Amino acid sequence: MNRKIRTITAVVVGALVASATSAYAEPKAPVDPDVRCAAKIAPGEYEFYLPGAKVTDKDGNKWVCGPDGQWFKDYSAIKVFRYTVSQVLASAALAR
Repeated sequence: MNRKIRTITAVVVGALVASATSAYAEPKAPVDPDVRCAAKIAPGEYEFYLPGAKVTDKDGNKWVCGPDGQWFKDYSAIKVFRYTVSQVLASAALAR
């Protein structure tokens, strides 16, 4: 009987220690990077964006919020058209 009580007590104490240590667990990476990009929308009014946010300004320019809180142009939206010289010459010869 005494051995059974010691086993139960050891299990209960072990469970209490395990739950107490897991209660103080902290996330490994911060949820919020504490960096924002500011965009002025009206006099005295600003909107704040997290890094990686893509926005378009009133002129149609696309911008991305950088990891340092600075805006930079979104070049991923630019479409590049490449024509070979033979295609251009062929279309010019047909136009004549």
